Amino acid sequence: MNKKRLVVIGGGAAGFFCAVNAAGMNPLLEVIIVEKSSKLLSKVKVSGGGRCNVTHSCFSIAEMIKRYPRGNSFLKKAFHHFFTTDTINWFKERGVELKTEADGRMFR
Repeated sequence: MNKKRLVVIGGGAAGFFCAVNAAGMNPLLEVIIVEKSSKLLSKVKVSGGGRCNVTHSCFSIAEMIKRYPRGNSFLKKAFHHFFTTDTINWFKERGVELKTEADGRMFR
């Protein structure tokens, strides 16, 4: 049997998210993450002052895209496929409860 392999380029948050989801969708898939530096997830480690800011408690796509002046057309389409509630549920399914700050930032 030929084992399928997925190579994810980039060891940041998006790369790891992709790799985890791909492996979950197909347990027979060999997933390899390739990162050019030795600093895997370095931006995640410092986001939110080291607490890992994962999303914002904004539940309106129209409101959320106002926060992104560039690329809001692309984001609007993307948010219809995966939005704040999906992010919260993704973490919850993995046993990670998120905490919401008064300003709306959500942390692990």
